[in-house]
Amino acid sequence: MLASAVLCAGCQSASASAHYPEPIDACKLPGPNARSQLAAGTVEVPPDSAKTAEAKVVPQDRSAEGNELTTCKRLFARDLGGGKPNMQDYRLVTIAVVRFTDSDADEGATKASRLMTDALADHSGVRLATGVGDESGFSEQWAAVRTGNVVLGLAIADGGTEAALIPPATLDNVQAVVTDMTNTLQRDYRG
Repeated sequence: MLASAVLCAGCQSASASAHYPEPIDACKLPGPNARSQLAAGTVEVPPDSAKTAEAKVVPQDRSAEGNELTTCKRLFARDLGGGKPNMQDYRLVTIAVVRFTDSDADEGATKASRLMTDALADHSGVRLATGVGDESGFSEQWAAVRTGNVVLGLAIADGGTEAALIPPATLDNVQAVVTDMTNTLQRDYRG
């Protein structure tokens, strides 16, 4: 099934001078706007406990020479009562942080800009979500932002046969979460 994709390339920070020298914990970046994206009556589920569609947030899926990729996956499902999740109706939040590890801050920022413009912007407006049967509903919103030598990417995907029961994430909501994450990054990790 094809999922719609939205890229927030216009949200890029103009600050090439920002530099993040230390490893970044992607799971510690979300702020209050992330919690507000959950449907009422949801419970968190260990992300590896159920098969869901994979949301690929950045083109490379592992660290390479000169960069460090960290990810965070959180899975939520409707509560059937007593904290028992209904996996026919879920929301998957995937965060990816690519930190370019060059000691030269300007070089790292240049590589981060290249990832934003060449790799992420190369999506033609449609991305293929794998691992979802035809009977399953699936919708996805995503955004990416660059600050200095770091690119943050976020995908919020709703899936399952009853996915319409989760109020869908909007581009504005996703951008609000990315803004929160950027603020946390700049406050807690900037060198």
